[in-house]
Amino acid sequence: MVKVPRLLPTNGRAGRESFLRHENLGFILEKQQATNQQPEKKSALRVVIHSFFVVPLIIAIFSVLIFLVVRIITSEPNTAQDYLEDVKIGGSTKRWQGAFELSKILSNPNMVPTDDRFISEMISAFKYSENDRDNRVRQYLALAMGATKDSRYVPSLLESLESSDSEMIMASIHALGNIGDKSAVNSMTSMLGHGEAKVRLQAVISLGKIGDRSSIPNLKEMMADSEVNVRWDAAIALAKLRDASGQRILLDLLDRNYLDSFPNIDQIEQVQAMLVAIQVSPFIRDKELKTSLVQLKKNDPNLKIREAARKALTQFE
Repeated sequence: MVKVPRLLPTNGRAGRESFLRHENLGFILEKQQATNQQPEKKSALRVVIHSFFVVPLIIAIFSVLIFLVVRIITSEPNTAQDYLEDVKIGGSTKRWQGAFELSKILSNPNMVPTDDRFISEMISAFKYSENDRDNRVRQYLALAMGATKDSRYVPSLLESLESSDSEMIMASIHALGNIGDKSAVNSMTSMLGHGEAKVRLQAVISLGKIGDRSSIPNLKEMMADSEVNVRWDAAIALAKLRDASGQRILLDLLDRNYLDSFPNIDQIEQVQAMLVAIQVSPFIRDKELKTSLVQLKKNDPNLKIREAARKALTQFE
């Protein structure tokens, strides 16, 4: 005999409430199941993201950092020979940059190669650079040779004074002044009559660096140059040679009112001009210069000027 299941009452208040309770219960269970399944889907998505994206990215970042640290620790700085190779066989940009780096690295006496092979390669590269389309290569090579203070470069630099490029001439004059070889004085003196003031100025400065007294008559003439900067540096060069002919110009350079009359000279340039004049003043031990230094030490608004004047005055004693 088949047992018939008991049906829920379909009429009456009790029946309706019982039916609604069953319906609500079913809805809640379905909602809970859906809610339980949703975190599982989100959790699975997070695992996939972490496994295939986040973790590999973190590993990659750490790998790169480790590589960079190891490379920094194990890498060696470029030498003068390395930069010279860039000049010789590098591309257009690499050549002038290599020459520029050479001019910097050779300013450090500890980094200057003195072997004949390096000297020969530098001279060869300098001569070859005459045909380089980028003038900076030759200019920076000239400065690099001057930075070494090695007189073996003098003949090549003297030859380059015949260039038609004023920037090249200036670089070579500057280099010869740094080397300080007196064999360059005659060629440097001939540059005092150059048509461009900036070339004459560089020649005056370099003659002051070389310090050969045979250049004094020529430097005296340069105090009448049409360019004021040339006149100033001629007086400074003469002071370095213990010649007081430029005393009046030095007094002007120690006078702020005089320098203020040149509107194209800013405060930084003004201070620099005064500092140079202060430094060379003790070389000629002039009483008027000493008086000006005393006034600067007491009253000048710039601390560097006051300190430089104080140091200079100690050399008068």
